[in-house]
Order: sequence, then C-alpha cells, then structure tokens
Amino acid sequence: MALAYLCKQWEKSRSMDQDVTVTAFVVDHKAREESTREANMVAGWLDNMGLTTQILKLSWPESKVTAFETHARRLRLQALGQACRAQRIETLLMGHHQDDNVETTLWRLCTGAKGAGLAGIPPVTRIPECHGLFGVAESGSSVTLKPARDTRFRITHANALQPFSPSAAERKAEEGYRISTGGISICRPLLAFPKTNLLATCHENNIPFVSDPTNFDPTLTPRNAIRSLLSENKLPRALRPPSILSLIQKSNTLLQSATDSSNDLLRQCTLLSLTPSTGTLIAKFPQPVHTDHQPKSNPSPDSQIQSLTLRRITELISPFPENHFPLRSFEPFTSRVFPSSSPSSPLTPNQNQIPLPPQQEQQPFTLGGIMFQPLHWDQPTTTTTTTTNNTWLLSRQPYMRNRHPILPLTIPIPASPLPIPLSSHTTPHPGPTAHKDTSTWHLWDNRYWFRVTATPKSNVSPQDIQSSFPEQNPASSSQNGISLVIRPLQKSDLQIIRTAERGEKEKAKDKSAFMERLGRDAPGLVRFTVPVLVMPGGVAGSGTDVPLALPTMDRWLPGAAEIRKAVPWDIHWEWRYKMIDQEPLELMGWLATS
Repeated sequence: MALAYLCKQWEKSRSMDQDVTVTAFVVDHKAREESTREANMVAGWLDNMGLTTQILKLSWPESKVTAFETHARRLRLQALGQACRAQRIETLLMGHHQDDNVETTLWRLCTGAKGAGLAGIPPVTRIPECHGLFGVAESGSSVTLKPARDTRFRITHANALQPFSPSAAERKAEEGYRISTGGISICRPLLAFPKTNLLATCHENNIPFVSDPTNFDPTLTPRNAIRSLLSENKLPRALRPPSILSLIQKSNTLLQSATDSSNDLLRQCTLLSLTPSTGTLIAKFPQPVHTDHQPKSNPSPDSQIQSLTLRRITELISPFPENHFPLRSFEPFTSRVFPSSSPSSPLTPNQNQIPLPPQQEQQPFTLGGIMFQPLHWDQPTTTTTTTTNNTWLLSRQPYMRNRHPILPLTIPIPASPLPIPLSSHTTPHPGPTAHKDTSTWHLWDNRYWFRVTATPKSNVSPQDIQSSFPEQNPASSSQNGISLVIRPLQKSDLQIIRTAERGEKEKAKDKSAFMERLGRDAPGLVRFTVPVLVMPGGVAGSGTDVPLALPTMDRWLPGAAEIRKAVPWDIHWEWRYKMIDQEPLELMGWLATS
C-alpha cells in the first residue's frame, strides 16, 4: 500500500505533457478462504486512493500441488505479466523492501549460494516465470541488427573457412535480422528502504494495509523462520542486516568487476559471422602466444572470467535461457578456446609475439547447449610456422534421439484475403503493442518466435474453401483451420527435396541453388537444427509429411509449389530471433553501430 500511495503522488505530480498512468493489480491467490474478501477490501482502498485497480484471480490445478510457494509464484507472475500485456504496460513496479533483500540473501547463504546468488534482489530485471509468453517474456517488439563487415564466410567439407563477398542480391536479402526485444520489466524502487519506513509512510498518511498472518509463522517456511530470527535479534552479528547489506554491496561490486574483465576478454575475440537464420556463429578466439620478455610462469587470466565470457558467447545461440548453466560447468573447457599462455594484459610495442605451435589437434566438443567445431583458414599463410587459428564454428548442439522440438500449429483461415507479407523481412517494424493478438506468436526451441497465417486466394470463395476440407488429409486440415508443424529439418526431408520434380531444368537450377545455400549457411549437422515448416500427412490422403519451407531462411522448398497450387489458400510467416545480449556483438566487432 505504501508503494501504491507513492505511485499515486508521483502520478499527480506529473505535468500534463508527461503521459504517466498507474494501474494497481491485486492478486487473489484463492489459497485461503478469506483471500477473495481481502482482495476486494484492498481493491476498495486503492479505488478510494484514485488508482485504476484490477483484481487478478489465480486458477489452481485440481490435483494437489506439492511445492505451494513455487507454484503460487509462477501463477502470480504469469497473471501479472499477462495483465500488463493486455493493458500495454511495459514496467511492473513491485514493493520489495530492504528487509526482503536481507531475508532473501540469508536464505541463499543457507543453501550454499555464491557469487550472483549473494548479490541480493535485483532492482531492475526481466519478469521471470513467463517463458514462452509473447509480449511478456523477452518479446513483443524487435530491432534489426546489421553486421559491420560486408565479408561473408562459407565452410567447405574439410572444415575450411573461405571468405567471400556476397552479391548485391545476397546482400539485400541479408540486410539485417529481426532480434526480439521488449517484454515486461520489473522495477523495485523500495529496495533501499526498510519495512519500518514503509509502515511509517502508511501511518502518517492514513493509508490502510493488511498483513498476511501466514508470513509470521516460523514453522511454515524457512523464510518465515529467518524473518522470525531477524526480528528477535537472535542471529550473530555477521548475519544481521548491516552485515548482510554489506555482503550484498561487495557481491555486486565483484560481479561488476567480473563483467568488466569479461568485456576486456571479449575485445580480444573476433566475431566473424553471426547468422540467426541458422543459429550459427563463427568466432576467432585469442591465439596462444608468448613473448621474449614474458616469464614462462605468467599466470593465465582467471578461469572464472574465461568461463563467464564463454557463457556469454554461447548464450547468443543457445537454446537454453540465460544463466541456465552454472559457470563451473564451463571451467573444464576454457583452455580449449582461451590458450593458457595468452597474456592477461596487452603487450607493449617492444615485445615480440611468437606464435606457439599447437600442443594437440583441436577437437569438437559440446558445451552449454552448443556444438563447437574447429575451423582452419583455406588461404595461404604468410609464415612457415605451424599455427592454430583458434577459429570455431558454434551451432546448436544436435538433438537427442526422440527429443526433437515439435510445434503443432492450427492456422485459422479468414473469410476474405488480407494483405499479409511473406516474412518479417518485408514487414514494417512493429512497436511493442502493434499487434493486439499476441497469442499467434509461438516460441520454437527457445530460439525463434514464429507467426504463421493463411489467407484465401483472391479467386477463391469461402464456399470453395469449406468444400476443399474433405479433400485434404484430416491431419492437415479441419473445419477449424489448417494443421501445420514446425520441427527440425530431417534427412528424409532432404531426400524429398532431391527427388522432387526431377528433370525440369528451371526447377533443377532452383534446387541446386537451394542446396548450395544450405551447404553454405548450414553446413554438416547444422542443417538438422534449422526449423522447417511441414504439412503433416500431405494432401489428398497421401500420408506423407510434406516439407514446405525453411521459414528462417525465407525460402520455399523445391517441391512445395505443387502443394501450394493444390490448396485454396496462401500461407505466410513471420519470424524473429530470440532476445540476445548485444554487448558481446559490439565488443567482438560484429555489430554495426550508428
């Protein structure tokens, strides 16, 4: 209630030309009999305060919930996130205070947390527990990223890296990639204030409030027990609020220092290529060198900094959420890409750099959901000394057997044709609230957002569309819409593509160009991590899945033309790459800056 009062005062203090509105959300957890009564009471207080108020009622599963607090938190945050999206709210203010920060850090300390776990509650963060909700979690709008260099690279069958200059047509087709941005941000403006200050604010301004009695039962949860010990001063001085707040501050200072060191290491790396359409990147890591004036015992950079840097690079294309893998899981692999003999500080001009011969042949490995494959340059070297280029192709790790991500889609058919573009590359940049219907965007493999639509062909009537359904395979169409699937490209799909329409010169040429591009942009096993749009069961009861397109490559597949002619609708798609941290792109020299 203190936060609500302060927000109302802030809203009233804004001038007319500063459009600021505050909406209050009251969550009715439906977990106690008096929950609804209390929610209505609080909503009444907020209405009297002059705030727009909405009660969010949580829906619990019929089966018994085991981890109540965890489940309640997920339901609460998802309800808040979807309510913000519906009302076009981009920032959610929460009333966590200093006492909450101390309790949280103490609990993490008890569970053995280190590093970031002891940095307290973040004052600003992206909303958690809403993964896959478009417009809520790291999505809703987009930005176009363009490379700073015109040079592109292809990889030969021998894992050799060949630079080439793209044609004007290829350059135009790769003008930039849509990267997801947006989503709901959580801000906690009261973290610096103890709870006593907030209660005093309520008392001085006659603001009513309610306390949840379950928060004060020390036998109910570990957090309640910690709260009880703090309130009764039963903890040693090292675990009391001043000491914990000092620990939080020092932890944040160490984290910032680690990030700064990681940034320095990223500047020593070069991002030669980033291709969101296939989820790959080519990175050149520092080469192993020693100098005439450098002691042999010179220590390598901190392995934790290397681990942090390696995680930041892998997260650019990883199918896992940010910070999914602990830093310690990266430490055994840092020596493979960050040579131990590399100096931790820049060399002075009078130091002669001498390349070190490779101690062992580089081998592929998998880390953080990413496959690392060593590359060598397919070009003459200027020195007779054998060197390692330390250049790697990074791609999504191959899928485990029977663990392919499958995204089934049912596409409704409008009654009349609508001018919908083919892909996001021809779509005007939408704002964070440009699309009212955000439910049609779907997250696939935690890497790509897709929106697939269909429109009747201009010369087809609604009656023709309805009469066409019985002729289609039941698996591919129904009275409710068209059934499509997005899944990884498979070897059987390539076999269908190779045998489709054999013998027609023009189509054979198109097929050849397609296979050449696939080999260049998605070499080897990489192609089997690229999403493909499929019509399951085909048409006319063929029973064979028909691969239609590679949507992220904006490419209809050879052989899809006959299917497109046979159905009375046109299919369109849009896609966006997942939200990524753009700072490594800039530090590694890939991102074009304005």
